[in-house]
Amino acid sequence: MKRVTFLVIVITILQLWCVPKIYAQACPACSNPALQSSEKLEAGLDTLHKGAFRITLNATNGFNYRGGHPNQRGLSPDGRVIEVPLHDHQVNLDFLRTELALEYTFASNWAVWLRLPYDIKMQTASVAFVNPVTEYEKEAILRNRDIHHRTENYTGISDLRLLAARRFIGFLSPKGRLDLAFGTSLPIGKTEQNPLLLGREGKKHLHIQFGTGTFDPLLELHYAMGVSNQLSFAFYTINKISLYRNSKTYQGPFETTTGFSFGYKATNRLTPRLTFANFSQSQAKWNGEKDPNSGLVSWSLTGSLTVRFKNGLTLTPGYRYPVAQKALSGDGDTFKYGPTFTLNVSFMFNNAN
Repeated sequence: MKRVTFLVIVITILQLWCVPKIYAQACPACSNPALQSSEKLEAGLDTLHKGAFRITLNATNGFNYRGGHPNQRGLSPDGRVIEVPLHDHQVNLDFLRTELALEYTFASNWAVWLRLPYDIKMQTASVAFVNPVTEYEKEAILRNRDIHHRTENYTGISDLRLLAARRFIGFLSPKGRLDLAFGTSLPIGKTEQNPLLLGREGKKHLHIQFGTGTFDPLLELHYAMGVSNQLSFAFYTINKISLYRNSKTYQGPFETTTGFSFGYKATNRLTPRLTFANFSQSQAKWNGEKDPNSGLVSWSLTGSLTVRFKNGLTLTPGYRYPVAQKALSGDGDTFKYGPTFTLNVSFMFNNAN
């Protein structure tokens, strides 16, 4: 009970510490960041015994993600879409995503995983005037901007993820361990009406969603092995597949994050790790029409440091550096990555033989 109380206090302090730093955001890549938790890498190559329980808090904090697009449409005082001089819609976003992960072992090396994400997204929208405009045109441009992008904050629970996992000890190597998990998303996150249709009609809409509105199959693979007494290697792939439309005609994209990493056991308590990962997202669809604000391929490099405490608690801060990215559409608001900080806090209970 003392350990549980201590962990709750730590998680609460960390959440309070992170929140004042948010200025906020939402974009395809940051709304669904499939990041590998450090416990899949650093928990050791041990057997999971029946009754074992792990609680993990993952936090991802991104700053100054930038998006936008050129535009030549305005909105008249009576709500008609009109042609106006060329200008740019500019959108800056920051975000904080916290995800509480619960893992329970119901049989030896068989576990159920439940992930509960909560997102805080804050958006700042502005206009850059490329060509001279009259006062009437300026007002029309700003009215049109405000139905597409607004300086607003958005918070909410995103779709939950529920998986069943099997651990294989000694996989490919005596020091190898594989976790293979299958499951589904649970569609409780807020969804929106078709923003492409509403935009063409000159009506206020929102592109930011907290879920897909559908049960999406999930597949994960986490592999770790000891190369030597100090060096370890890990590989992972996290996948979400959207197969059908929700009641608002939205079909989410396919998403996959795949990466590999090397960790070095500097001491019994400290392990720095370097991870290279690829995130790929297909384009979502509204009533069969491709959403230009989705679709992204990106590469990133993450440096992290796992600190182990005597009571079984592990703490892993990290920094993700964007190496490169490519949007699948040049007409939408796919955001360029800014600085991203990660934090993983994990504790295992009752895993004794």
